[in-house]
Amino acid sequence: MDTRRSGNDVPAAALGNAAADYRWLLDRGYPDQPAIKLVGDRYRLSRVERGMLYRGVFSDQASRRRSARLRPAEDLGGRKVTVDGYNVLFTIWNYLAGRPVVAATDRFVRDIGGTQSRLPRDERFLGLARVFCETLCSLRASMITVLLDEPLPWSRDQASVLQDEWSRGRCGGFEVLLETGVDGRLARTDNGWIATSDTGIIDRCDCPVVDLGGYILRRRYRTEPIRLIADPEDRPE
Repeated sequence: MDTRRSGNDVPAAALGNAAADYRWLLDRGYPDQPAIKLVGDRYRLSRVERGMLYRGVFSDQASRRRSARLRPAEDLGGRKVTVDGYNVLFTIWNYLAGRPVVAATDRFVRDIGGTQSRLPRDERFLGLARVFCETLCSLRASMITVLLDEPLPWSRDQASVLQDEWSRGRCGGFEVLLETGVDGRLARTDNGWIATSDTGIIDRCDCPVVDLGGYILRRRYRTEPIRLIADPEDRPE
């Protein structure tokens, strides 16, 4: 297990062993919630540590299936991409707020929540918007559509901030749309790529997927999220 910090100190031995046991149960068909409880109780894991397992460890079959859909963000050049806006923004914000961020077994980076579905409404969101737009601009996609969940607090104001921030860079086609069913629209995308780390969307879609949140954390903030189980592709021959 990779024990580098990502906002919280992680008890390496207990959490690493718990992750291995949890993966073993998932590979044998155990449902995730009973398996989390069994393993969490055995190793006396905190709520945060249980969240890290739930968001960061999946069966070998599920991990391989999602990994096969993952594409490098650097390959977005000249392509159309639809972005799960709040999924990416919350990943960045939770990292900045000091909450754990994990490199999951399916190779996507995920936060474990904790912001009660609210992003800041002040200058801190402007900072998020700037990083978000600057990164997308650098990737040179031909057209970018950002979807925001309309029911979330201040979504309309935050859409305007994103659109205004993008207009400063003059990087090409960009639009922000408010949707009541972001997950469904992303899952049905059949023209271009999508950017999300949402497991439900990845499992339902048929198009290539970019982990934009993970890309921003690694490139912009020079951080390596916590890896609970080693990625076989990282092992030496």
